[in-house]
Amino acid sequence: MQVFIRQRIIKTKPLPDGAFITNDFVAAAFMKTLTEHKIRVPRDIAVVGFNNDAIAHLIDPTLTTINYPGIEMGEVAARSVINHLKGISNINQINTVIISSKLVVRQSSQKADQKAKSSLAL
Repeated sequence: MQVFIRQRIIKTKPLPDGAFITNDFVAAAFMKTLTEHKIRVPRDIAVVGFNNDAIAHLIDPTLTTINYPGIEMGEVAARSVINHLKGISNINQINTVIISSKLVVRQSSQKADQKAKSSLAL
């Protein structure tokens, strides 16, 4: 991870506006490495994680993340397999199931100008 950041992100001029990381633990490690290289989150680069783990609350700045209902997704998938095994549904039939996720906005993605605008709107 650190080699990738050092070679790709840190040397990139200008820095990207933000990074979407595959999970919150890796996002936290990403933020730590950025900080070690004097890159400020979110001022220099915004960071967003995925899965809304407890670590999102423990790091500074707190991590913006996507909260997805993993348990519900597992239940829907298990129910589908069980229904197929019982002969209730046909595995070849395509079913669409929509399970909503939610963006949980925290400090790691809020640039200073965005904070100023949102406080003016209040």
